Amino acid sequence: MKRLIDHTLRGYGQMLVANSRITGVCVLIGLFVLSIEAALMSLGGALLISALAQWRAQDDTVLKTGLFSVNGALLGALWYLFPQVPLWVQALATAFGCAGMAFFFVPVAERMHEKKSPYVLFSLPYVAVAWAALTALIFFGVHDAELTRGWRALLTSRFEKAEKHFLNTEVSTDMAEAYRCAGLGWSLYRRGDQAGAQTAFSRVLSLKIGVADAYDGLGWSRFRQARYDDAALAFRRAVALDSFFADSWDGLGWCALQTGHPDEARHHFTTAALCAPLFADAYTGVAATLSGGTAQEYAKSWGRFLGSHLSLSTQFTSTRVLLCWLWFFIGILWHSRTSALVALSAVLICVGGSFWKPVFGDPAFAMNVVVLALALGGHYLRLNVKTVAWMLFVTLVVALLWDPLSEALLRLALLPLCLPFNAALLGSIAFFGWLHRRGLRDERIPIDWASCTPAQIRVFTAQKEVADACWDKLRKADPEQPQVQTERSLQLPAKVDLKVNAE
Repeated sequence: MKRLIDHTLRGYGQMLVANSRITGVCVLIGLFVLSIEAALMSLGGALLISALAQWRAQDDTVLKTGLFSVNGALLGALWYLFPQVPLWVQALATAFGCAGMAFFFVPVAERMHEKKSPYVLFSLPYVAVAWAALTALIFFGVHDAELTRGWRALLTSRFEKAEKHFLNTEVSTDMAEAYRCAGLGWSLYRRGDQAGAQTAFSRVLSLKIGVADAYDGLGWSRFRQARYDDAALAFRRAVALDSFFADSWDGLGWCALQTGHPDEARHHFTTAALCAPLFADAYTGVAATLSGGTAQEYAKSWGRFLGSHLSLSTQFTSTRVLLCWLWFFIGILWHSRTSALVALSAVLICVGGSFWKPVFGDPAFAMNVVVLALALGGHYLRLNVKTVAWMLFVTLVVALLWDPLSEALLRLALLPLCLPFNAALLGSIAFFGWLHRRGLRDERIPIDWASCTPAQIRVFTAQKEVADACWDKLRKADPEQPQVQTERSLQLPAKVDLKVNAE
C-alpha cells in the first residue's frame, strides 16, 4: 500500500514534471479545489493504473518515476471537460483505459528503460486512450462531434454556426441532450431570440434539475425582456447551486440597479468580481453604482482594459480555478525554485502573447506551454540561454499550429489535450541528441536523471564541472604531459560518484 500511494503521488507530481510526493499532494489538493467529482475520478484512475502497473511491471525502478500514474490521473480528470457523459460511463471508460495502458505500455516503457532510450512516453498513452474512449462514446451515441464543435463555435462568438451544430447533434442520453439544449439556448440568446432561448433553457431543467448554467441563461434572457424580478429569481437559483457563478452575481447586480437599489447592486457586483477577478462587466457594474470620484474612474478604466484585452472565456476564469493554479504553483515551488521561476516566466509569456495572438489566452494551450517549459528548463535539457531560445522557438511553433490542429481534431470530436507538449518534448530530445552525436552541443541530461529534481541535476553537473576544472589545471601546470581525455558529454552512469577529494 505504501508503494502504491508513493507511485500515485509521484504521478500527480509528474503533471508538473516533478518527481516529488509533496508536489503531487499539492496538485491533488488543487484538483479538489477545482472539482471534487473530477478529483475523485482522477484519484481513482491514478490508483488503479498504479496497482495494475505494479502487477504488470518486472522492475519497480520504472514505476518510481510516476510516469504511469500520471496517465491514469489525467484520464480520470479528462471527464471534467465532458460533463454530458454520465458518471458510470466516465468510471467505466477510466477503468478500461487504465487497464489498456497498463497492459500495452508498461512493457514498452520497461523495454525503453533497458535500452537506455533517451526518449520517454510521458503522457502519450493518456492521449491515445482518451481519443479511443471519445471515439467509442461517439459510436455508442453518448457523445457527438457536433456537440463539441457547437461549444467551440459558441466560445469563439460564431453564434449562427454554433446553432447549426447544436441542431445537428444526435445523442441518446438525457445528460447529453441537456448539454445540447444549454448550448442551443446560449446561441439563441446571443442572436437575440429570447423566447427560443428560454424554451431551450427550460428544456435543460426538465431533463436535469440543478443546472446552474441553465438558470443563468434563463435569467439573462428574462433580463433582456426587462423582466427584472423573474430574472433575479433565476439568478438566485443559479448562485444557490454554484456560489462561484460570477455571471449570475453580475446579473443580480444589474437587476438590482435597474430596480433602483444601487447599494445592493454594488454588493452583487463586488461578489462577482471576487468570484471572477478578471470579469470586466463586474467592474463596469461597480462603476455604475458609484457617483463620480477616482474610484469610479478606476473601476471604469479597469473594466475597459479587461474587456478589450481578454476573451470572454478568460474573463470568466473563476477564483476556484485561480486557487487551483495557486496550489499547482506551490507544488512547483516546493519542488524547485528554478522550476517555479521557469513556470512563472512561461505564464507571463502566455499573458503577453495573448495581446498578439488570442491562442496564448487559451488555458489548454497555456498548460501545454507551461509544462513544456518545466520539462525543458532543467529536467531533460540544461537550463541556459540556448535552451531558453529553443523553448521560445518551440512555443511559437506550437502557437502557429494550435488552431489548425484543433480544427482538424474537432472534425472527429477530439481535442489536442497534451499532444503538443509530448510532440515538442520528443522533438526537442531528438534535436539535441542529434547535435550531441555530432559534438555540436552538450545539453542533454542522462535519461537516468530525467526524472530527478533540478537540484540533483545541478549537483551532478557541478561535480562534473569540478572534475573537468581539475583536469584543466593539471594540463596548464604541465602542458607537455599527455592528459586523460574526459568526455564532455553528460552521458555518465547515474551511479558514478564524482565527489572531489580536497586532499
